[in-house]
Parts: sequence; structure tokens; C-alpha cells
Amino acid sequence: LTHLSSLFGMGHETSGSLCNLCRYLDWGPDSIAASCSCWRFACWIGLAKLEKASARTDGSKGKERIKAQQNKGKLSTPAKPLKPWYLILAYDGTDFAGWQRQAEGVRTLQGEVEKALSLVFRVEVRTVGASRTDSGVHARGQVCHFEAPEISDRSDAKVDHVDHVDFVDHETLLRRLRLTLPAAIFAVKLGAAPVNFHSRLSSVKKNYSYRLSTMHVMPFQARQCWTCGELDLEAMHAAINVLHNKHMDYIAFTTGENEPDYHGPVTKSVQLSMKIDGDIICLSASSDRFLYKMVRRIVGALVEVGKGRLSPNDIATASRQQIPTAPPVGLSLDEVVYPSDVQRLLASCK
Repeated sequence: LTHLSSLFGMGHETSGSLCNLCRYLDWGPDSIAASCSCWRFACWIGLAKLEKASARTDGSKGKERIKAQQNKGKLSTPAKPLKPWYLILAYDGTDFAGWQRQAEGVRTLQGEVEKALSLVFRVEVRTVGASRTDSGVHARGQVCHFEAPEISDRSDAKVDHVDHVDFVDHETLLRRLRLTLPAAIFAVKLGAAPVNFHSRLSSVKKNYSYRLSTMHVMPFQARQCWTCGELDLEAMHAAINVLHNKHMDYIAFTTGENEPDYHGPVTKSVQLSMKIDGDIICLSASSDRFLYKMVRRIVGALVEVGKGRLSPNDIATASRQQIPTAPPVGLSLDEVVYPSDVQRLLASCK
């Protein structure tokens, strides 16, 4: 990197500008090198593009040195021991076909996260998410786990002939991951996970929120809020009191067939609450496991009550036909909760 800095004339660039290397490799302002205060990481992740620079660089020495750097940065599948990791994510799900990986050409959150992790860890990575959020649904606290080796910035050949290897620390890996992910996905935390940790099966509760508005909202709020018009908030409060902590059959609050292994039984209890901030209404729902589209259908039922089309006292016994599914735009997975002993292990793993 020191040679690359002198070769392409990089200095201390101002934030938001492109250094000479970025310009030379035709990286645009939307690329991972858009902020040149992080050019070292941009060079690290962009080594594959150095081949283009090599063809235009005069002198055999420059070509050889660039080729050596390129080979050093290639993805590989070394026979290194895999260790468990966990990752906490926040994302705007508007432009994605949900969390779960799908067929080639379908842009999903899991697919984008796995591509970025594979670049950072230099091996193919597969993740398991705590929740399969639907298309258009957001998250502030999605959790996934995966297996990957510790990595070193030294070449494999050098690593094989030393007694001690300084592996890349987790904070550096997190910074590299943030640079690699699309702008709509943010890596909140990355760390080593305890053995047998499972992002979904180890959890004891998931907290969701849904944002509604009685009036039109500003453009930067519109992607995460459902504008549904005037509502009778007192009636909605009464309906929430009927459902809150009530152990009941929620089959009317889902669509399709239930998957007991994933969603749990249809009989469950949910903690519900509502906060009002001006024209914005925030509904919160917490439970150990939710049925398919269950939170959105609870919101849909509450809006029906707010519109006067359903009585608060009838919400618990409403049929599937009486309950509409709220759009995904307002829904967010806010937190995945784990037992205190698992939380301590997550905090202590290095």
C-alpha cells in the first residue's frame, strides 16, 4: 500500500474527494472508495481492479508490484479452521426482495451480506438470519451467524512459516465490511460467537415496531412509514388492551400454512404497545416467535379498528377475511433478544 500510495500520488485527501488511484481505476462517487479518508481499505477491497491499472502502467517494475498486490488480495478457500461469528445489521429493505437468499438475479439482503462477507473474509460465506424479513421490511437489529476463518493481511506463504500470526482485529474487519456493503445495509456489530450459538434458535424474543402516519410525511420518512389517514386512537388503545399478553390462537393473523418448526405454535401471547408523536404512531410488538406476516396483520386489524370497521372487543375473534395485511413499508425488526448467559458469552468472545 505504501508503494501504491507513491505510485499513484496519493496523499491526505479531503473527505468526499477521489484520490489519484480512485480516478485512475475509474471508481465513481458511489463506489467504496468515495471517501478517500478510507483509501487504504478501498485499495484492499479493490485489488481485483488493479489489473486494469497494470495494463496502463509504464515499466515492468510497476506491473510486477501491482500483480503481486493483486495476487495477495484474491479470494481463496484455504484449509484454515473455521470459527463461529455473529453480525448485527440495520437496513432499509425497500429495494430488496426480502432477507432470504433467492434465485440468481434476485437482489436480497442475505445475498448482499454474504457477498460482502465473502470479500472481507476471502472465503465463501453462508449466513443464517434470526428472521426472514419480507420484501420491503426494514431492520434496526437483525442478527445472523456464520462460519469463517480468522484472516491475516500477510500472504498464506508467510503465515505458514511463522510461529505467531497477527490476525486482523474485529474492528478492522467491521470497517472493511461497512465499506463493502451497499449503502442501504449497515453493519452495526461484528464479533466472535460462542460455540453452538444460533441466531434464531438461541433467541428468546423478537421486538418489532410499525410506524403509521395520519398525515403525509416528509420524503425521507415515507420509505419507513405507512400513511393511512385519520384514526380513532382511543379505539385502537382499547383493541391493544384486548390483545396485549392474551394467550390466544393467532391463526387469523397469518396467511397460508403455518411452519411449526420455524414459527412455533399458532397459540401464543404478544406484548403490544402504542406511542404517539404528533402525526406519527409507533406500534410495538414482542413475542418469542411470530407467525408469517403476523405483525403486519395485527397492525392491519388495529387500523380496521381505528377506521371504525372492526370493534375493539371483536379483534381477538376476527376471521382471516376481516383482517387485512398492512404494507411492509412501516415494519422494522428492532431487536433480537437472547438469554443473559448467551449475551455474556457474546460480549466475552474474542
